[in-house]
Amino acid sequence: MEPETIIDSNSPTLLMREQELLAGEIVHTYKKLDEAGDTKLDAHFLYPKDFQDDEQRTAIVFFHGGKWDNQMVSQFAPQALHFVTRGAVVILAEYRVSSIHHSTPKESIEDAQSLILWLRENHIFVGVDPHKIIACGAASGAHIALCAALNPDVEDNGLFDSRPNALILYSAIIDTTKKSEAYELFEDKKQALKTSPNRCIGKNAPPMIFYHGTSDHTTSIDEVEQFTKKMQRKKNTCMFYPFKQGTHSFFNFNVNQDNFVQSLESSDCFITDHGFLEPAPEGTFIKDY
Repeated sequence: MEPETIIDSNSPTLLMREQELLAGEIVHTYKKLDEAGDTKLDAHFLYPKDFQDDEQRTAIVFFHGGKWDNQMVSQFAPQALHFVTRGAVVILAEYRVSSIHHSTPKESIEDAQSLILWLRENHIFVGVDPHKIIACGAASGAHIALCAALNPDVEDNGLFDSRPNALILYSAIIDTTKKSEAYELFEDKKQALKTSPNRCIGKNAPPMIFYHGTSDHTTSIDEVEQFTKKMQRKKNTCMFYPFKQGTHSFFNFNVNQDNFVQSLESSDCFITDHGFLEPAPEGTFIKDY
């Protein structure tokens, strides 16, 4: 069973795993879902050891997968721990999922935008650079990150908006039109069509990189490759990195460590090449040895 198909997000094993991986986190509530504040969404922050209170650093926000259904906040914890050592402020995001909030992908899209805007509005308080916010996501998490970047309607307070400055996308779901399985998960069918990433391709998108397995049965690799080519024809920086025989969960640490390392090192180089992090010290990567 792949991690994307975990059924019970409240299982003792999963909860213990999250507690261990997220040790030392600082939790901030970025969204209240009712007036009393009893139902809320949290952002789980990890800070570098040398972080100073008056700093504003590159932020990397991780949106877990789970097909908009299951909550797996710690899915990207191994990647997050790497980027903390590289000097970034890392945020592992909660967003509404159907198994907990009886929500649809529409609400998940809204939450991704709300968190990015919240980070900018509170950038001094949480120590992030409002111009260096990178969204990283898997599957449904990649979908909502893409929607934050590409959808014509974004959250905007007049000073800041909710578009990320760069994206790292694993096993991305890029189609919520009628021909997709995701279409049926939307109550508002017009919203499914309007927000489908493959219908929102335009100019001036933030730089992004896609990692995808050739054996992904949720979104075919050919579909993602065509998407990236269309983005490139619009003069966007949109890179494509295929993984031979990779499944939908190929990049997870507990699925295939070689794929995990390759995609992690590549994403680090991608971020560095675009000026979000300083070059990695010699010896950081396995390839250095």
